Amino acid sequence: MRSLRHAPAAHAARAGAGFRSLVALVAAVATLATTLLAASPGFAAKSQVDQLREQLAAINREAKRAGDAYSKAYWQLERTNHELAKTTRELKKTEAELAQASGRLAAHLAEMYRQGNVDYLELVFTSQTLDDMIARIEYAQRLGMLDAQTVDKTRALRDRLKQRQADVARLKDKQAKDAAALKKKAAALQKKLKSLQAQYEATQRKLAQATGRSGSSSRRYPPGPNGMVFPVAGPCYYSDTWGAARSGGRTHKGTDIMAARGTPCVAVLSGTVRARYNSLGGKTIWLTADNGWEFYYAHLDSYVRTSGRVAAGEVIGTVGSTGNARGGSPHLHFEIHPNGGAAVNPYPYLRQMQ
Repeated sequence: MRSLRHAPAAHAARAGAGFRSLVALVAAVATLATTLLAASPGFAAKSQVDQLREQLAAINREAKRAGDAYSKAYWQLERTNHELAKTTRELKKTEAELAQASGRLAAHLAEMYRQGNVDYLELVFTSQTLDDMIARIEYAQRLGMLDAQTVDKTRALRDRLKQRQADVARLKDKQAKDAAALKKKAAALQKKLKSLQAQYEATQRKLAQATGRSGSSSRRYPPGPNGMVFPVAGPCYYSDTWGAARSGGRTHKGTDIMAARGTPCVAVLSGTVRARYNSLGGKTIWLTADNGWEFYYAHLDSYVRTSGRVAAGEVIGTVGSTGNARGGSPHLHFEIHPNGGAAVNPYPYLRQMQ
Protein backbone atom coordinates (compact mmCIF):
# COMPACT_ATOMS: atom_id res chain seq x y z
CA MET A 1 0.00 0.00 0.00
CA ARG A 2 2.87 2.37 0.76
CA SER A 3 4.42 1.89 -2.69
CA LEU A 4 1.08 2.66 -4.26
CA ARG A 5 0.82 5.92 -2.34
CA HIS A 6 4.20 7.09 -3.69
CA ALA A 7 3.55 6.04 -7.30
CA PRO A 8 1.92 9.34 -8.42
CA ALA A 9 4.88 11.32 -7.13
CA ALA A 10 7.34 9.18 -9.04
CA HIS A 11 5.26 9.54 -12.17
CA ALA A 12 5.19 13.34 -11.80
CA ALA A 13 8.94 13.41 -11.36
CA ARG A 14 9.45 11.39 -14.51
CA ALA A 15 6.98 13.66 -16.42
CA GLY A 16 8.81 16.78 -15.26
CA ALA A 17 12.11 15.40 -16.39
CA GLY A 18 10.60 14.54 -19.77
CA PHE A 19 9.17 18.04 -20.18
CA ARG A 20 12.54 19.61 -19.38
CA SER A 21 14.17 17.35 -21.93
CA LEU A 22 11.61 18.41 -24.53
CA VAL A 23 12.21 22.12 -23.80
CA ALA A 24 15.94 21.58 -24.10
CA LEU A 25 15.44 19.79 -27.42
CA VAL A 26 13.26 22.62 -28.79
CA ALA A 27 15.84 25.18 -27.70
CA ALA A 28 18.60 23.22 -29.36
CA VAL A 29 16.59 22.96 -32.58
CA ALA A 30 15.87 26.72 -32.51
CA THR A 31 19.55 27.48 -31.95
CA LEU A 32 20.51 25.18 -34.78
CA ALA A 33 17.91 26.76 -37.10
CA THR A 34 19.14 30.27 -36.26
CA THR A 35 22.73 29.21 -36.89
CA LEU A 36 21.82 27.64 -40.21
CA LEU A 37 19.83 30.71 -41.29
CA ALA A 38 22.66 33.01 -40.29
CA ALA A 39 25.01 30.91 -42.39
CA SER A 40 22.55 30.87 -45.27
CA PRO A 41 23.53 33.12 -48.24
CA GLY A 42 19.93 34.28 -48.59
CA PHE A 43 19.73 35.44 -45.01
CA ALA A 44 23.04 37.32 -45.23
CA ALA A 45 22.02 38.88 -48.55
CA LYS A 46 18.77 40.21 -47.10
CA SER A 47 20.64 41.94 -44.28
CA GLN A 48 23.14 43.38 -46.75
CA VAL A 49 20.40 44.54 -49.11
CA ASP A 50 18.69 46.45 -46.31
CA GLN A 51 21.98 48.01 -45.33
CA LEU A 52 22.81 49.02 -48.91
CA ARG A 53 19.37 50.49 -49.46
CA GLU A 54 19.76 52.53 -46.31
CA GLN A 55 23.11 53.75 -47.64
CA LEU A 56 21.40 54.85 -50.86
CA ALA A 57 18.73 56.66 -48.85
CA ALA A 58 21.43 58.41 -46.81
CA ILE A 59 23.23 59.47 -50.02
CA ASN A 60 19.99 60.94 -51.39
CA ARG A 61 19.33 62.77 -48.13
CA GLU A 62 22.81 64.28 -48.31
CA ALA A 63 22.19 65.31 -51.93
CA LYS A 64 18.98 67.04 -50.84
CA ARG A 65 20.82 69.00 -48.16
CA ALA A 66 23.41 70.07 -50.72
CA GLY A 67 20.67 71.05 -53.18
CA ASP A 68 18.65 73.18 -50.76
CA ALA A 69 21.13 76.06 -50.72
CA TYR A 70 21.53 76.00 -54.50
CA SER A 71 17.79 75.84 -55.14
CA LYS A 72 17.14 78.88 -52.96
CA ALA A 73 19.76 80.92 -54.81
CA TYR A 74 18.62 79.62 -58.22
CA TRP A 75 15.00 80.66 -57.81
CA GLN A 76 16.00 83.96 -56.23
CA LEU A 77 17.95 84.72 -59.40
CA GLU A 78 14.98 83.61 -61.51
CA ARG A 79 12.74 86.06 -59.62
CA THR A 80 15.29 88.82 -60.17
CA ASN A 81 15.40 88.01 -63.89
CA HIS A 82 11.59 88.10 -64.02
CA GLU A 83 11.47 91.47 -62.23
CA LEU A 84 14.18 92.83 -64.50
CA ALA A 85 12.30 91.74 -67.63
CA LYS A 86 9.07 93.26 -66.29
CA THR A 87 10.76 96.55 -65.38
CA THR A 88 12.49 96.69 -68.76
CA ARG A 89 9.12 96.28 -70.53
CA GLU A 90 7.63 99.07 -68.41
CA LEU A 91 10.63 101.25 -69.20
CA LYS A 92 10.13 100.78 -72.93
CA LYS A 93 6.43 101.60 -72.54
CA THR A 94 7.24 104.76 -70.57
CA GLU A 95 9.79 105.81 -73.17
CA ALA A 96 7.16 105.42 -75.91
CA GLU A 97 4.62 107.48 -73.91
CA LEU A 98 7.23 110.15 -73.28
CA ALA A 99 8.03 110.34 -76.98
CA GLN A 100 4.33 110.81 -77.79
CA ALA A 101 3.87 113.48 -75.11
CA SER A 102 6.98 115.29 -76.30
CA GLY A 103 5.66 115.24 -79.86
CA ARG A 104 2.34 116.73 -78.79
CA LEU A 105 4.12 119.42 -76.79
CA ALA A 106 6.32 120.31 -79.76
CA ALA A 107 3.23 120.62 -81.99
CA HIS A 108 1.48 122.92 -79.49
CA LEU A 109 4.55 125.07 -79.08
CA ALA A 110 4.84 125.40 -82.85
CA GLU A 111 1.18 126.44 -83.01
CA MET A 112 1.74 129.04 -80.29
CA TYR A 113 4.78 130.35 -82.17
CA ARG A 114 2.81 130.71 -85.39
CA GLN A 115 -0.01 132.58 -83.64
CA GLY A 116 2.24 134.65 -81.38
CA ASN A 117 0.95 135.98 -78.04
CA VAL A 118 -2.81 135.96 -77.78
CA ASP A 119 -4.22 139.50 -77.80
CA TYR A 120 -7.73 139.23 -76.36
CA LEU A 121 -8.56 142.85 -77.38
CA GLU A 122 -7.69 141.98 -80.94
CA LEU A 123 -9.91 138.92 -80.72
CA VAL A 124 -12.78 141.10 -79.52
CA PHE A 125 -12.48 143.83 -82.15
CA THR A 126 -11.70 141.57 -85.13
CA SER A 127 -14.57 139.19 -84.50
CA GLN A 128 -17.45 139.48 -86.94
CA THR A 129 -20.13 138.42 -84.48
CA LEU A 130 -20.54 137.78 -80.77
CA ASP A 131 -20.56 134.03 -81.35
CA ASP A 132 -17.36 134.31 -83.40
CA MET A 133 -15.69 136.28 -80.59
CA ILE A 134 -16.71 133.71 -77.93
CA ALA A 135 -15.49 130.83 -80.09
CA ARG A 136 -12.10 132.50 -80.64
CA ILE A 137 -11.58 133.16 -76.93
CA GLU A 138 -12.60 129.62 -75.98
CA TYR A 139 -10.22 128.21 -78.59
CA ALA A 140 -7.33 130.25 -77.24
CA GLN A 141 -8.11 129.16 -73.68
CA ARG A 142 -8.39 125.50 -74.65
CA LEU A 143 -5.10 125.67 -76.50
CA GLY A 144 -3.42 127.14 -73.42
CA MET A 145 -4.90 124.43 -71.19
CA LEU A 146 -3.75 121.69 -73.53
CA ASP A 147 -0.27 123.15 -73.53
CA ALA A 148 -0.20 123.20 -69.75
CA GLN A 149 -1.53 119.63 -69.49
CA THR A 150 0.99 118.39 -72.02
CA VAL A 151 3.84 120.04 -70.16
CA ASP A 152 2.68 118.48 -66.85
CA LYS A 153 2.26 115.06 -68.40
CA THR A 154 5.68 115.21 -70.05
CA ARG A 155 7.29 116.17 -66.76
CA ALA A 156 5.52 113.30 -64.95
CA LEU A 157 6.59 110.81 -67.61
CA ARG A 158 10.14 112.09 -67.40
CA ASP A 159 10.15 111.47 -63.64
CA ARG A 160 8.71 107.97 -64.12
CA LEU A 161 11.36 107.25 -66.74
CA LYS A 162 14.15 108.25 -64.36
CA GLN A 163 12.66 106.00 -61.65
CA ARG A 164 12.42 103.06 -64.06
CA GLN A 165 16.02 103.58 -65.13
CA ALA A 166 17.09 103.54 -61.49
CA ASP A 167 15.08 100.34 -60.91
CA VAL A 168 16.72 98.63 -63.89
CA ALA A 169 20.18 99.64 -62.71
CA ARG A 170 19.44 98.30 -59.21
CA LEU A 171 18.07 95.01 -60.55
CA LYS A 172 21.01 94.54 -62.91
CA ASP A 173 23.42 95.03 -60.03
CA LYS A 174 21.46 92.54 -57.90
CA GLN A 175 21.33 90.08 -60.78
CA ALA A 176 25.09 90.25 -61.21
CA LYS A 177 25.67 89.55 -57.52
CA ASP A 178 23.08 86.75 -57.46
CA ALA A 179 24.58 85.18 -60.58
CA ALA A 180 28.07 85.22 -59.07
CA ALA A 181 26.82 83.64 -55.84
CA LEU A 182 24.80 81.07 -57.81
CA LYS A 183 27.85 80.11 -59.85
CA LYS A 184 29.79 79.32 -56.67
CA LYS A 185 26.88 77.33 -55.21
CA ALA A 186 26.46 75.45 -58.50
CA ALA A 187 30.15 74.50 -58.55
CA ALA A 188 29.95 73.30 -54.93
CA LEU A 189 26.76 71.34 -55.66
CA GLN A 190 28.25 69.66 -58.72
CA LYS A 191 31.35 68.67 -56.77
CA LYS A 192 29.22 67.19 -54.00
CA LEU A 193 26.88 65.37 -56.39
CA LYS A 194 29.78 63.97 -58.39
CA SER A 195 31.27 62.52 -55.21
CA LEU A 196 27.90 61.13 -54.15
CA GLN A 197 27.34 59.66 -57.62
CA ALA A 198 30.49 57.57 -57.30
CA GLN A 199 29.26 56.28 -53.93
CA TYR A 200 25.80 55.68 -55.39
CA GLU A 201 27.10 53.61 -58.31
CA ALA A 202 29.37 51.55 -56.06
CA THR A 203 26.46 50.86 -53.71
CA GLN A 204 24.19 49.96 -56.63
CA ARG A 205 26.76 47.43 -57.87
CA LYS A 206 26.93 45.83 -54.43
CA LEU A 207 23.14 45.82 -54.23
CA ALA A 208 22.90 44.13 -57.64
CA GLN A 209 25.34 41.44 -56.52
CA ALA A 210 23.52 40.94 -53.20
CA THR A 211 20.17 40.47 -54.92
CA GLY A 212 21.53 38.34 -57.74
CA ARG A 213 20.91 40.95 -60.44
CA SER A 214 23.38 41.71 -63.18
CA GLY A 215 25.72 44.58 -62.38
CA SER A 216 26.27 45.42 -66.04
CA SER A 217 25.30 48.66 -67.75
CA SER A 218 22.26 46.88 -69.19
CA ARG A 219 20.61 46.55 -65.77
CA ARG A 220 17.16 47.99 -65.22
CA TYR A 221 16.41 50.36 -62.38
CA PRO A 222 13.44 49.29 -60.22
CA PRO A 223 10.10 51.15 -60.13
CA GLY A 224 8.78 53.10 -57.17
CA PRO A 225 5.51 52.68 -55.26
CA ASN A 226 3.46 54.12 -58.13
CA GLY A 227 4.92 51.69 -60.67
CA MET A 228 7.10 54.32 -62.37
CA VAL A 229 10.91 54.43 -62.31
CA PHE A 230 12.46 57.67 -61.06
CA PRO A 231 13.94 59.39 -64.16
CA VAL A 232 17.38 60.14 -62.66
CA ALA A 233 19.48 57.18 -61.48
CA GLY A 234 21.73 58.84 -58.93
CA PRO A 235 21.95 61.42 -56.15
CA CYS A 236 19.78 64.39 -57.05
CA TYR A 237 17.70 67.24 -55.73
CA TYR A 238 14.38 68.68 -56.85
CA SER A 239 11.59 70.85 -55.48
CA ASP A 240 8.06 71.84 -56.49
CA THR A 241 8.59 74.71 -58.96
CA TRP A 242 5.46 74.18 -61.05
CA GLY A 243 4.14 77.51 -62.40
CA ALA A 244 7.19 79.54 -61.38
CA ALA A 245 7.90 82.58 -63.55
CA ARG A 246 10.52 82.07 -66.24
CA SER A 247 12.15 84.28 -68.87
CA GLY A 248 10.08 85.53 -71.79
CA GLY A 249 6.87 85.62 -69.75
CA ARG A 250 6.74 81.81 -69.57
CA THR A 251 5.89 79.71 -66.53
CA HIS A 252 7.62 76.52 -65.48
CA LYS A 253 5.80 73.45 -66.80
CA GLY A 254 7.94 70.74 -65.28
CA THR A 255 10.35 69.83 -62.49
CA ASP A 256 14.09 70.49 -62.61
CA ILE A 257 16.03 67.57 -61.14
CA MET A 258 19.54 68.71 -60.21
CA ALA A 259 22.23 66.01 -60.58
CA ALA A 260 25.86 65.65 -61.58
CA ARG A 261 26.64 65.92 -65.27
CA GLY A 262 26.54 62.49 -66.87
CA THR A 263 24.16 60.95 -64.33
CA PRO A 264 22.00 58.34 -66.11
CA CYS A 265 18.45 59.28 -67.10
CA VAL A 266 16.11 56.30 -67.37
CA ALA A 267 12.73 55.50 -68.88
CA VAL A 268 9.99 55.90 -66.27
CA LEU A 269 7.76 53.38 -68.10
CA SER A 270 8.14 51.00 -71.02
CA GLY A 271 7.40 52.51 -74.42
CA THR A 272 9.09 54.17 -77.39
CA VAL A 273 11.49 57.10 -77.48
CA ARG A 274 12.38 59.76 -80.03
CA ALA A 275 15.26 62.21 -79.66
CA ARG A 276 14.98 65.85 -80.78
CA TYR A 277 17.02 69.04 -80.46
CA ASN A 278 15.57 72.52 -79.90
CA SER A 279 16.92 75.87 -78.73
CA LEU A 280 15.16 75.80 -75.35
CA GLY A 281 15.51 72.18 -74.31
CA GLY A 282 18.74 71.40 -76.14
CA LYS A 283 19.08 67.64 -76.43
CA THR A 284 15.66 66.24 -75.57
CA ILE A 285 13.83 62.91 -75.56
CA TRP A 286 10.10 62.26 -75.77
CA LEU A 287 9.05 58.96 -74.24
CA THR A 288 5.62 57.67 -75.26
CA ALA A 289 4.65 54.99 -72.77
CA ASP A 290 2.52 51.96 -73.59
CA ASN A 291 -0.35 53.49 -71.59
CA GLY A 292 -0.40 56.58 -73.84
CA TRP A 293 1.29 58.94 -71.39
CA GLU A 294 4.19 61.07 -72.64
CA PHE A 295 7.30 62.13 -70.74
CA TYR A 296 9.68 64.93 -71.78
CA TYR A 297 13.40 64.88 -70.87
CA ALA A 298 15.31 68.13 -71.62
CA HIS A 299 18.85 69.60 -71.34
CA LEU A 300 20.46 66.16 -71.78
CA ASP A 301 24.24 65.98 -72.04
CA SER A 302 24.17 62.90 -74.27
CA TYR A 303 21.86 60.31 -75.77
CA VAL A 304 21.98 56.60 -75.01
CA ARG A 305 18.82 55.80 -76.98
CA THR A 306 17.53 58.05 -79.76
CA SER A 307 14.64 55.96 -81.07
CA GLY A 308 12.85 52.65 -80.77
CA ARG A 309 11.42 50.64 -77.93
CA VAL A 310 12.78 50.85 -74.38
CA ALA A 311 11.97 49.05 -71.14
CA ALA A 312 11.06 50.74 -67.88
CA GLY A 313 14.26 51.56 -66.00
CA GLU A 314 16.46 51.45 -69.11
CA VAL A 315 19.06 54.21 -69.46
CA ILE A 316 18.14 56.54 -72.35
CA GLY A 317 20.41 59.56 -71.77
CA THR A 318 22.49 61.52 -69.28
CA VAL A 319 21.97 64.72 -67.28
CA GLY A 320 23.43 67.88 -68.83
CA SER A 321 22.87 71.58 -69.46
CA THR A 322 22.18 71.94 -73.19
CA GLY A 323 19.76 74.45 -74.74
CA ASN A 324 18.92 77.55 -72.71
CA ALA A 325 20.45 75.86 -69.64
CA ARG A 326 23.92 76.21 -71.15
CA GLY A 327 26.28 77.77 -68.64
CA GLY A 328 24.04 76.77 -65.74
CA SER A 329 24.11 73.85 -63.37
CA PRO A 330 23.35 70.49 -65.05
CA HIS A 331 19.85 69.23 -64.46
CA LEU A 332 17.04 67.26 -66.06
CA HIS A 333 13.92 69.25 -66.95
CA PHE A 334 11.19 66.61 -66.67
CA GLU A 335 7.57 66.88 -67.83
CA ILE A 336 4.56 64.56 -67.63
CA HIS A 337 1.73 64.67 -70.20
CA PRO A 338 -1.07 62.25 -69.24
CA ASN A 339 -2.55 60.61 -72.33
CA GLY A 340 -0.40 62.90 -74.48
CA GLY A 341 -2.31 66.02 -73.35
CA ALA A 342 -1.28 69.15 -71.48
CA ALA A 343 1.54 69.01 -68.98
CA VAL A 344 0.73 68.40 -65.32
CA ASN A 345 2.83 69.02 -62.22
CA PRO A 346 5.36 66.14 -62.09
CA TYR A 347 6.33 66.74 -58.44
CA PRO A 348 3.67 64.53 -56.79
CA TYR A 349 4.44 61.72 -59.24
CA LEU A 350 8.19 62.01 -58.65
CA ARG A 351 7.65 61.74 -54.89
CA GLN A 352 5.81 58.45 -55.46
CA MET A 353 8.59 57.10 -57.69
CA GLN A 354 11.18 57.07 -54.92
